[in-house]
Amino acid sequence: MTANYDAVVAGAGPGGLASVAALLDAGAQRILWVDPEWRGGRLNGMYREISSNTTVAIYLKAIYSSAAFRSIIDSTPAPHAITRLEEMDHNSTCQLSIAGDMICMLIDGLLARPEVEKLVGKVEEARLENTTWAITTTPTIPDQPITAHRLILSTGSHPKRPNTHEHHNPSMKTLDLDTCMQRSRLPALLPADTPLKIAVIGNSHSGILVVRNLYELAESGTRTLKILNFYHRPIKYAVYTDDGIIFDNTGLKGATAEWAKTVLEKDPDRNIVESVCVSEDEEAVLARELPSCTHLVYAVGYERGPLPRVVVDGKRVEGVLEFDMRSSGFKVPGKGEVRGLFGAGIAFPEEVKDLEGHVEAAVGMAKFVSFTQRVKGRWMGLEG
Repeated sequence: MTANYDAVVAGAGPGGLASVAALLDAGAQRILWVDPEWRGGRLNGMYREISSNTTVAIYLKAIYSSAAFRSIIDSTPAPHAITRLEEMDHNSTCQLSIAGDMICMLIDGLLARPEVEKLVGKVEEARLENTTWAITTTPTIPDQPITAHRLILSTGSHPKRPNTHEHHNPSMKTLDLDTCMQRSRLPALLPADTPLKIAVIGNSHSGILVVRNLYELAESGTRTLKILNFYHRPIKYAVYTDDGIIFDNTGLKGATAEWAKTVLEKDPDRNIVESVCVSEDEEAVLARELPSCTHLVYAVGYERGPLPRVVVDGKRVEGVLEFDMRSSGFKVPGKGEVRGLFGAGIAFPEEVKDLEGHVEAAVGMAKFVSFTQRVKGRWMGLEG
């Protein structure tokens, strides 16, 4: 017997959470939600001790914009993760642990809905047959082929980890960016009995957060280390105005921005950290500096996680799919839009312009909710 769904959602991080809520708000009656870990995505699984860049007010506005989320809040006995947010200063940010608790509460609430079915696993293949998707999962549902009218990919991303600079010093150890952003886990990566020199390549939010963690570790006296922070351009900060935020998605915010302004750009200990510009001759600068480094951290952005095999007209197309950051749909070059295939979340964000016209990718739980709420009618065929 075939299990036919209105939608299959691949991924249960913030983007998948927002997608399921939007589908329910738009009238979906049967949703299969697939994730291999069910830990609230990388945000809740790996970044709980990091300070959020989003204010409490923005979180609450986003959550209350969804009828599905509101029903969970109304039916959950207080106190809970949302009441904890409501009790905080709405103009402040919070630790991502609080946002993570909110995400887990909302996931549990959506899974309690009769319209939502949970599968611990992965979407391995999606094959478009006429106007219906035939979905293959691991594990499979015994004797129950899966079909759906639409597939939402919210498959996440992970830090880029190139090796383009390691030839300058093959003995350097490359450290994991995600682990370095977690202050409690960082010391375990670094020996305590030898002086260290650590290259951090990049000065985006993640790069500066790593620099801060390393700097404070050196200040604690438990490690002897020097940080070289390589950058192409000066640090960019979000600018708050009465009308909104300039560089809302690309500028530093919150506690990390305050630290950078008051320490890194004001009066840092030069024996601990040095900022090194590579804009004029990157290779020459790195060739000069990296041979003396013991460790290397890449903070050069994120890349999409692997997609399921996507088959359209009998041909695999996942390697050539183009995502439309305005409509949330996909197309195959030369063949047009792929019917019933959509994306959301950090791998597939909305494209927006800030107040000064800078084009950015809108990343963050609240922004995923906003995007999915805007396109939910299109997903369900309620609008063009």
